[in-house]
Amino acid sequence: MHVMNRLAGLVSKFEVTVSMVAFATMVLVISANVIIRFTTGNSLVFTEEIAYIAFGYSVFFGLSLLFRMRAMIAVDLVVDMFAPVPKHIAHIISYIIMVVICGYFFYLAATLAMSGWIRRTAFLEIPYFWINLAPAISFGLMTFYSIRFLVMLLRGQELPSVDLEEQM
Repeated sequence: MHVMNRLAGLVSKFEVTVSMVAFATMVLVISANVIIRFTTGNSLVFTEEIAYIAFGYSVFFGLSLLFRMRAMIAVDLVVDMFAPVPKHIAHIISYIIMVVICGYFFYLAATLAMSGWIRRTAFLEIPYFWINLAPAISFGLMTFYSIRFLVMLLRGQELPSVDLEEQM
């Protein structure tokens, strides 16, 4: 179990790092392009492609990070009114559905990524594989987290979550 915890910690740091670096890259490239456009009247054509790629990585890795922390907005109004046992069953059913949905999206995203070696971006000629890899990794991680949360529920353990105050 110690190895799994270390692996989960490394994956967590990887998610945060990729999301932050991608977001910073996107902001930096867009800002630099705006400054260059206003000062010289010309813009750098390749910055749009870099910003597009960075946006995708920032969004998808941020999504999997929020999913892992269970910091996503959820409407539990009906489920919260259930007694403890039906509530627990509803959560189990919910995560079974999440495993199926995230697993299917992972399959679709991985298929899309694998087919992206042929198509290339217009200016930098980066294979679309690298662009489509972000959702594949993200949905793969969310599938893993859904399975982990489902196992925790089946063992009767408490799921990790972020308080509402910390989400704002």
